[in-house]
Amino acid sequence: MRDRWIITFESVHKVIKAEKILKASNLSVNVTPVPRNISSDCGIALEVPEMGREKVKKILKTSKILPEGYYHIDNKGVANEIFN
Repeated sequence: MRDRWIITFESVHKVIKAEKILKASNLSVNVTPVPRNISSDCGIALEVPEMGREKVKKILKTSKILPEGYYHIDNKGVANEIFN
């Protein structure tokens, strides 16, 4: 298993909107199911590359799309919420 960076949102609508904005900014993002060890109201999330995560946060903040949470999932599958 590999390390992953996951962003959760409160609705599918916000996931799709965030994906569209981030891809328009030439960032590599993928829609993915929310891992079981992360609770979310929405069943899908965005996976972002580690090297782009700070840029992702800045773009989402500027776009006023507020995620539910940012998570790092280590290579053992343990999820840790990242605060700012």
